[in-house]
Amino acid sequence: MTHSSRQACAWLAAACSAVSLCTASLAGTINYGDFGPDFPPGVTIYTDVQESSGTDPDEPGLYGAPTLTGDTLDFDPAGFVASSTSGATDITDGQLNFGYSALEVNGQVAGGLTTLQITESGDFTLFGTGTAATSIAGAVSIDVDILEVDGKPISPISIFASNSMVRDLVSDGPVVLAPWDNGVIIEFGTVLAANNIDFEFGVTKAEIAIDDQLIAISEEGSVAFIAKKDFTLQPTIELNPNFEIPEPATVALLATMLVGAIGYRRLR
Repeated sequence: MTHSSRQACAWLAAACSAVSLCTASLAGTINYGDFGPDFPPGVTIYTDVQESSGTDPDEPGLYGAPTLTGDTLDFDPAGFVASSTSGATDITDGQLNFGYSALEVNGQVAGGLTTLQITESGDFTLFGTGTAATSIAGAVSIDVDILEVDGKPISPISIFASNSMVRDLVSDGPVVLAPWDNGVIIEFGTVLAANNIDFEFGVTKAEIAIDDQLIAISEEGSVAFIAKKDFTLQPTIELNPNFEIPEPATVALLATMLVGAIGYRRLR
């Protein structure tokens, strides 16, 4: 690693530390509500999908409202960017919080979560006169508290996973609106096995928090820019082949009951 590359990584590490400090007290929470189940084929229910930001609390929404297709929750961010010129550093942080549960009817679960994959992508720009310190980065981390397996409560199991990517002017530039991608995956089957928990389908209830940062660092005479254009949560579900398919009216009733239960929990 060259001196300039080490310097860029050091700056990025310092920037990430600053983000971790500012996310301690998030403001301006936006609640997008509940999504699912999109049955069939989806059996996943996302509850209390909320976003907040430690760096841009007054923004109308960095991720924007998601859409659900099957079990996949997709965000199409429009203003999730970091931009820097003339030696400045710009950090944009966004956090998502939500509950996960599997469709359940009469005590029978429709399936269980075995993996959860986050994929994100966008474009970046690096040009001008500078060193590898002119750079952009994207980092995503996920915290999961597993609460139920195969529809049965367990002692909570906490999981953390993260991943990041870095591009710099020397190694990757000059470039304008080039594509980037990043992602992270959690293998729940491996986690459950490591905790000596037998399962047939997988995780059926969990609380999830995702933190995502974009960082742009420039020098005098250079420009750094990064934008997130897509952010997707893609579960892998082990379906219950014996699950009795409910009538559409039953699914609607379950959704109504779920909303009522959430409201009751908030009032307590």
